[in-house]
Amino acid sequence: MATSLLSEDCSSVDEVNEIFAREKGVLVLRPGDGCCCSLYFTIPSGCYALVTRHGADEDYEGGSAVWPAGLHFPHMPWVGVSHLVTKQSVVLDLPVKGCKTKDNVTVTIDVALVFRIMGDESKGEDPELVRKFVHQVTPRGLEQQLRDAQEESVRGLARSLKHTEVYGVRSGNHDAKVLDNDDDDDDAIDVAQRDEIFQGSSDAKDKADAKRAAQKGIDITETMRANLNKQFVPQGVLIESVAIKDVRLPDDITKQMFEKTMVISQNAQQTMFHANQLQNNRMEQEIETLKQTFQEEREAEISAGAKIANAEQVKLDDAKAQATKAEAIIREETSAKLQNIRAESGLECQRVLDSMNAALVKIDTEARREAAEAEANANLEVQTLLASSELQKERNIAKSQEVIAKAEGKIAPWIEKKNEFDTKQLRLNVFEKLAENQELIISSSTDEGVNLVAMSDAILQAPDSDDNSRGALMAQLALMGQGTSAFIAPGRPK
Repeated sequence: MATSLLSEDCSSVDEVNEIFAREKGVLVLRPGDGCCCSLYFTIPSGCYALVTRHGADEDYEGGSAVWPAGLHFPHMPWVGVSHLVTKQSVVLDLPVKGCKTKDNVTVTIDVALVFRIMGDESKGEDPELVRKFVHQVTPRGLEQQLRDAQEESVRGLARSLKHTEVYGVRSGNHDAKVLDNDDDDDDAIDVAQRDEIFQGSSDAKDKADAKRAAQKGIDITETMRANLNKQFVPQGVLIESVAIKDVRLPDDITKQMFEKTMVISQNAQQTMFHANQLQNNRMEQEIETLKQTFQEEREAEISAGAKIANAEQVKLDDAKAQATKAEAIIREETSAKLQNIRAESGLECQRVLDSMNAALVKIDTEARREAAEAEANANLEVQTLLASSELQKERNIAKSQEVIAKAEGKIAPWIEKKNEFDTKQLRLNVFEKLAENQELIISSSTDEGVNLVAMSDAILQAPDSDDNSRGALMAQLALMGQGTSAFIAPGRPK
């Protein structure tokens, strides 16, 4: 609850909602300029925003004085938010001291006003009222006007009532029990009887005065709200509610009323104490009577229960004897039946086994016979298939030989040419291998002696030849033999 109305400066729009929530009396905030190079500005929700360009008011699109919440981009750095006005309802406490009542008693009446700043287009209000409030009315001016306006009404209200009636104008006393005057209703009669015990008796005049004071409090607060709205709605301020919170009387009068209330309370306490004593005595007597009655009923029930228990015990013993006898009979009958069942089951098991063995032998015989027949049929089928396949095989071989013979007859010249080509190819391969052999000796003579001499000479003239090697020795022997044979004439004895 605010005791005064203020307008303050803040560093940026980011702190606006926090300041409005913390400072209840702040109505207008003037945010700082922020960054001089910024091309945008933001407006928080929950407040009216006024924007200026070089200090002059700037209207939003459509000519509205109030700019909506959100990000506004792009705008030059000299365009920014100048004032932020709260949209929330504000409670202002305005106590009025030194009010004189009808009987010249000085009282203090504490009044609370609930108001808000107008300018919401969604509620059909003119946004220009926000600009009017900021530049013309101002929070301080509004506070002073509200104090002056409501103080006159409150003092007039106090002058029309006595100090014993002034408590009735408090807003918390306007309940249905004070304002309802239907004395014929049964509930109203019960309430009056209870009030005589807790609050003391009063005549019809006191009740009428209380009702008149409460009704006057309602009327005056509604009248004050209507009169204040006539004055402040054109200025952009809507009074939502007017409440008289408290009325404070002088200490001596308050003490007298307190003592009177204490006397009434003491009388009510004594009356309730005597009624409580009578009720406790009556309840104790009733409790004793109920205890005696319950004791007698309990003893009667115990006695009747013992008789019933004896009778039931006799019946239980008879039932046990009959059950024992029946159990013995049942056991004998059960034993005989079990023996018969065992004998019959043994015979039946034997018959089943015999039938099963006979069936198994029969099944085995039929299975063997069927297996032999199947095997014979299978062998016959196999022999037939083998003979048929062998015949087909011989036919296919004959046809293939016939086809091969025909083919060979057609390609015989080609095969002969192919064989000649292969022979020449082999001869060329042999010549190639001979050409690659470095140790090969070629001679143009057909004389074996000449060829032998040429080969021996080549062996002995080889650079890597060893005179003691086997090849060198054989070459030398061949040359010696060939030389010896030159001196021996043919037909001459050796």
